[in-house]
Amino acid sequence: MQNDKALMSLCLARKAGKLVCGTDLCVEAVRSGSALLVVVASDVSQPTLKKIADKTAFRSVPCVRTEYSRSRLGAAFGSGECACAAVTDANFVKMFTQAKNKQAEEN
Repeated sequence: MQNDKALMSLCLARKAGKLVCGTDLCVEAVRSGSALLVVVASDVSQPTLKKIADKTAFRSVPCVRTEYSRSRLGAAFGSGECACAAVTDANFVKMFTQAKNKQAEEN
């Protein structure tokens, strides 16, 4: 995680209270309109992925499937495992998106 700026931006959002972790909390954030971006772990189950994808598509919230596993996301956020996380602040969404785009350019 030391050089992974995208994951670090999610950690900062969590520390700032601008990120919710967990499927049920993400679905609630999407429903309430507070979620601006949903990040999904790479090893999430198909039913969970479908649930998140359907909710985000219906509410027009961007949903990004990352290369991070549930355990890696959970460790970064200080919890056990985290299948998905919702970012609720536009500045952190921008920070995450820029970091992911820069990583894609470098690879």
